[in-house]
Amino acid sequence: MAQTKATFEYLRRYDEADDGLRFMPGLELSLPGLPPLPDGILGDKVLRQHLRTELFKQPINEQTILNPQHSLDELNDIIQYFPWNFWDQLVLRATEGVSGLIPRQEYELLSFANAWLRWPEFMLDMTNHVGGLQGVVELGRKGRAPASKINMLHIWCLGIVTLLGRAVYLILDHEKPSEHLPELNAAMKFWEALSYGYRQDGYLLGSQNRYQQRQLDDDWADRLVGSTTELKDGGSDFRSLMAAAELLAFFVHFDCRLGMMDLGPWIQENGNPVIVRNAFLREEVYPWSAPCDGLPYAMTFVFEVDAEKAGLQELRCIDIGTLMTKPYDYVSAIVKGSIWVRDEWNSDVREISIDEARALWYDHISEASLKIFELFTRTPRRHLIENGAFVYYVGMMFPFARELGLYDTYKDEFKLWDFDERASRVYYELNRNQFARVTVPTKLFDPKDTAFALIPEGSGLWRSKYSYV
Repeated sequence: MAQTKATFEYLRRYDEADDGLRFMPGLELSLPGLPPLPDGILGDKVLRQHLRTELFKQPINEQTILNPQHSLDELNDIIQYFPWNFWDQLVLRATEGVSGLIPRQEYELLSFANAWLRWPEFMLDMTNHVGGLQGVVELGRKGRAPASKINMLHIWCLGIVTLLGRAVYLILDHEKPSEHLPELNAAMKFWEALSYGYRQDGYLLGSQNRYQQRQLDDDWADRLVGSTTELKDGGSDFRSLMAAAELLAFFVHFDCRLGMMDLGPWIQENGNPVIVRNAFLREEVYPWSAPCDGLPYAMTFVFEVDAEKAGLQELRCIDIGTLMTKPYDYVSAIVKGSIWVRDEWNSDVREISIDEARALWYDHISEASLKIFELFTRTPRRHLIENGAFVYYVGMMFPFARELGLYDTYKDEFKLWDFDERASRVYYELNRNQFARVTVPTKLFDPKDTAFALIPEGSGLWRSKYSYV
């Protein structure tokens, strides 16, 4: 017998009293001063009960966002909530981050080290350029349209990568938890204001709101969700084109998720969820993306999942822009779809038929993926690490600077495409005693001495890093 909307198991996850399911049963995160934290909705609930301030406990208002700096307790709440949110997503992605072609852990670590030292200057400059934190909130609001890189993933990265960069220097014993606090505060206020403006639900992270990412203005949501039609021939043309676009987006962005963003779910009258998936196929600032010339800047795939056919028990659109479901296979249950494209990063989004999109771009997308793959196979390891680090360090901040017309200034006058000398030295630590692949991951989640170290009580929020002696 067909289920009704009210009986779909996954819809229960949106009841306030529901604790959600464990995607990784038996796994828990242990950090100093906190009880063991499971993944999912329950993990968020448990963690919130042990935080010091209201920053993550409930929806916040704009006045909180516009406060010029965080208190020490608020910073420590950020330092405790973010690692769980980070871990909560890592455990769902299994082997992502492990590549036989691209040294992911190494380039990520180098990018963290550089971002920690360089991002605060750009963040402060952008804040000043838009007239303060209210302007940063408005900058976040500009991303509430399809195929925009002003999105949850890029905003999330500005927060967590800042903390990961701090952790790298703590592990190396180059800094203390009580240092670089003005820079940390500025970075966290920039992240917070962007997220508040973008999300529009009072939360800073999707894990606070049962993994919902409905960051489209209502008119866009209505247009996209209303555009889906029944897929022909079981949807194979739609699914294969989407898969090809996803693969190219990964290659353009050096095997990381910066080229993807899933939004949703929008629940239909029949109980089925609709997801909006954005794949970014070109980025001219990356020289290796030349094979993508002639493709749209981005493609947006809108699709409806048959909740009964998929047997959906829980659906999470996590903050890194990835749809995760239990059971895991939802692709075979896609029953409706539509495709939209953005030809250039700042052009209008337009709908295109599935047949036309496939005829125009499927072969080009596939060929571009192959050409970039071949280029990577010929690229020396150090260049792979440095280029990957730039995709993180430049790519995560780039959409905001571009939107404000500041990218060329940062590139030419601020030497954006360069490493701080201190970060450059970190390169030589990457393989020493398996620093990137073993030491850093172990220290990040050490239950007794995590590198996500809290700021000591009594520390002055004015204290930066004044000397290296």
